[in-house]
Amino acid sequence: MQHRLRDVMALVARLVVGATFLAHGYQKFVLYGMDNVVASFGKMGLPAVAAWFTAIVEVVGGLGLILGVLLPVAGVLLAAIMIGALFTAHLSGGFFNSDGGFEYVLVLAATCLALGFSGPRYTLSGLFKGNSTKVEQPAA
Repeated sequence: MQHRLRDVMALVARLVVGATFLAHGYQKFVLYGMDNVVASFGKMGLPAVAAWFTAIVEVVGGLGLILGVLLPVAGVLLAAIMIGALFTAHLSGGFFNSDGGFEYVLVLAATCLALGFSGPRYTLSGLFKGNSTKVEQPAA
């Protein structure tokens, strides 16, 4: 029972965090427009490719978390863009998010890494491998 509850909570976390990243990617592509995002990144001294990479990783990585596909890759890439945001946009604001600080992006980075390596249960990948609902038996 404890393993199943842990797996369900990992699923809930993947859905919430994945949807958050998907929304931010959507925001960049549709609401702001990539020309504006590229200009914003440029003001921070970052090249256009960084803006495009970030937006694509947010969409694809967010979908990866939601669906449970290539979780380690999604987790590492999403964490990487959050660490990038920490050093390029938030470090100078101190720790607290209310001051423009890095606490939010740091929590997202750590969460993405944890979820990326949380295991195959309740994932599309696990379903195809046949272990999406397999329950581990405790060691004797």
